[in-house]
Amino acid sequence: MRRTHFGTILFVLLICLIGAVGYNRGWFHLASNEDSTRDEVHVNLTVDRGKFRSDSEKAVDKTKQEASKVSDSIRRGSSDLKDRLHDKSAPSQN
Repeated sequence: MRRTHFGTILFVLLICLIGAVGYNRGWFHLASNEDSTRDEVHVNLTVDRGKFRSDSEKAVDKTKQEASKVSDSIRRGSSDLKDRLHDKSAPSQN
């Protein structure tokens, strides 16, 4: 039972985080209007799919750029390490 509560709490927190980030990034817009004759309040949620798609494409591009930088850095580091190991293993000429 304790584990079920933990999972539920984690799920609710994840949804709240996504909602907060989405609202802050402009993916969601909330609007309300009041109908006093019927004593009702209407709440409208608008989702900007174009903004979401644009932001996700930018995130993918940025991730690819950063991954490429890390990959190049690792490649250079391993090449430098191979050179150093090769220099140490070569017999010295005195």
